Amino acid sequence: MIKTLTFRPSRIGCPSIPGTVKGIVSSMPGVEEAKIHYEERSVDVRFDDAKVSEADITKKIGEEMGLAFEPVALHDGFKEDVSQSCPM
Repeated sequence: MIKTLTFRPSRIGCPSIPGTVKGIVSSMPGVEEAKIHYEERSVDVRFDDAKVSEADITKKIGEEMGLAFEPVALHDGFKEDVSQSCPM
């Protein structure tokens, strides 16, 4: 089943962090799309849970970033973009 989760870091850091996370999760099998929300410092990830689990995604982000990213919302579609580029 296709799911969409919103991930946010456990601590607020640089607004570029979601862009890095997008690169990490986009290469995972089963991840169909990742959408960045810089102002919210979050990433929406749409994935096929038959190919990759929420736990797999969270673990991969933690291994690559050394930063805990936890899913904060499960929803049916992507939120509308707040920003297309880093506001820095």
